[in-house]
Amino acid sequence: MISQFFKIVIAVCSFIYLFLSIFELTYFLSFPRTDLRNNKDDPRLETSWVLLKDMMLLSIFVIQHSVMATNKFKTIVNKFGLSDLSRCLYSIATAHTLLFIVKHWLISDILVWKFSINYKSLYWCYFGVHCAAWIIIYVANICTDVTELFGLKQVYYSLINLPDPNNRKSYKLRMLTTHMRHPSFLGFLIIFWFYPDMTLDRLLLSSILTLYMYFAWNTDGEDYDYQKYMYQRKYYELQRLR
Repeated sequence: MISQFFKIVIAVCSFIYLFLSIFELTYFLSFPRTDLRNNKDDPRLETSWVLLKDMMLLSIFVIQHSVMATNKFKTIVNKFGLSDLSRCLYSIATAHTLLFIVKHWLISDILVWKFSINYKSLYWCYFGVHCAAWIIIYVANICTDVTELFGLKQVYYSLINLPDPNNRKSYKLRMLTTHMRHPSFLGFLIIFWFYPDMTLDRLLLSSILTLYMYFAWNTDGEDYDYQKYMYQRKYYELQRLR
């Protein structure tokens, strides 16, 4: 009974913590920052320190996001009898890492490009594009079984003595989620690069995370064929309902 209550608490806390971190990340990535440092004492040293610290923050995220997704880490968690909490622990660690990055991120005063969004039409164009990109990301993740992605379903299945929900999925779907855990490469690209004040730190963030997604999301031809097949299948099913 105590262990079940403990699992419920961990699952709920991980969901709330991850939801908070996603909200903070959305604001951090989409709302232009105006507090440029403008340090004129030694601009080269200042810029080097900013980029070094930001690179360290990004490295923490990449390491955490990669190591905790490996089978070796999952095996270690399983040895402690916490296999059903593996995804929740991953979510908590990811949320904490994201909040840590947002809190400690430094801004460079060197601009790579800048376009003004002071005009109302440009302002709404910018936020319209970002809103559309975030909607694509959120909807795509919801469609890929968001409760399993957050770890809630694993805990629920454990409480009612059912096997891992991943075992109920087809082999091709499991392979797809292994190659691309959460979707919308294009949505993140838009958010990273469609930005009015492209400072050096923002350029670093956009470049590193774009490269990380490119190498981490290693989908292949079979994944493409599976997605195409499922799209066509659902399309014809909807056509029959008309």
